[in-house]
Amino acid sequence: MHAAQPTEPIPVDQMIPARSQIPADPDPGNYVVVDVAQFSTTVPELFANGAKYIHITETRGDEPEFQQAHPRAKIGGNSGPEYRGEPGYDFFNSPSFVQDVDVEGRPTAMTSTNGGNAVTDLRLAGDENVTIYVGGLTNGAAVAAHLREQTEPTYFVAAGSNGKPSPEDIAGALYIARHLSGEPPTEHHRRLYREMVAYSKGAKYQGKPQIKRTDLYEYALNFDSRDVVPKLDGQKLYDVSGGE
Repeated sequence: MHAAQPTEPIPVDQMIPARSQIPADPDPGNYVVVDVAQFSTTVPELFANGAKYIHITETRGDEPEFQQAHPRAKIGGNSGPEYRGEPGYDFFNSPSFVQDVDVEGRPTAMTSTNGGNAVTDLRLAGDENVTIYVGGLTNGAAVAAHLREQTEPTYFVAAGSNGKPSPEDIAGALYIARHLSGEPPTEHHRRLYREMVAYSKGAKYQGKPQIKRTDLYEYALNFDSRDVVPKLDGQKLYDVSGGE
């Protein structure tokens, strides 16, 4: 007699383990882009601080033109020297850095090498039957609660890095999927996911400026701290946690 197999939180065919593996013709459904360090953590922080929406630019460098058309907008660019930001931009892809940026009621614009570009890749590859969300460890429960009300299948895009899968993004996708599956993550699961993220990213950040470790340990690993559900409409992410 064989032991029962455990329920998989994500069917294998609904998991895209890196941005480079986004299909040219995605199946209809809801797609959650997961980029734990940092895009999927920065986006909820911008909304929590009052951003009206986040325009995801197709190309890094398009943001100043967006700001010219929307003078009240705040725009994000590269991290710049020592992670202090890039001249001409208001912020960069850092959940801690955006805390001091006045985005209340304002449009914002940004992209990122992995998560932001994954959103754009999906948008360009998909059609009206492909709906895109952004989720991570900080808003996993909120995104899952929203998706449970939908009838379409859910796919996860772990953005990865340099075309390859990243452990922290796989962990983030699994965390959201656990919430979605009806078997929510236990403290044991959180400890495992925390270790996956800390060992995959924390060691890399040891020799970098403190802001990188702050972003990781104080923000990215702050499980379910935000009730934000970013959903793409055109090129803009909106928080639909309060209804659409």
